Amino acid sequence: MHGLSIKRITDFKNFQTNRHVGDAMLKLYRKKIGETWYAAALDGNKVVATNFAGNEKNALQPILKSLPYDVPFETIDKPDATAEELFKTMSGILNGKNVSFKFEFDMTRLPRTTRRVLEVMSLIPTGYVTTYGALAKVVGTGPRVAGHACATNPFAPIIPCHRVVASDMSLHGYGGGLKLKWRILQKENRGYKEASRVKLKEKELSLFPVNQLRPPR
Repeated sequence: MHGLSIKRITDFKNFQTNRHVGDAMLKLYRKKIGETWYAAALDGNKVVATNFAGNEKNALQPILKSLPYDVPFETIDKPDATAEELFKTMSGILNGKNVSFKFEFDMTRLPRTTRRVLEVMSLIPTGYVTTYGALAKVVGTGPRVAGHACATNPFAPIIPCHRVVASDMSLHGYGGGLKLKWRILQKENRGYKEASRVKLKEKELSLFPVNQLRPPR
């Protein structure tokens, strides 16, 4: 580093004209797979943020807005090996595939409770959902706090906020819309009949089969 400092860019037009800033710490990648754009910010091999959308602008803007002020970054046209694996994993999740990964997520900028919610949420397996209340109970917080952590999840869809639903099995809030949340979950449906649990030391996270969900209106 050579004292370079770039303030957070929230306007996409400005971002386009400041794409290559040279000596940067964070690297921002994006790639289109099929009809979906994927974006990721990396600090070395650490994942700082991920997002996806139907167009490049909407995939990038939430990441740009989430970057800390005065942290320099640069955009890279060709994804490196970590970014390629990220995008492959993200695409697999959105298409209902079973995926495995060992990414390191940088959560240092996030509040402690948010980090804990995301850590527990990452344990929800494909084919199941949990509720905001069940997630909050395990973390030791309130359902609204858990819901806020889901709504501001900087690692979608790898940390699967789409697998968290209301206590009556209806779908609530999702950045891409409830119809998209429903489509993703239907692709993840494995036909499980019985509820399950994830054991976490002295607590257990309740899980419910996807086929128990109520479709959005």
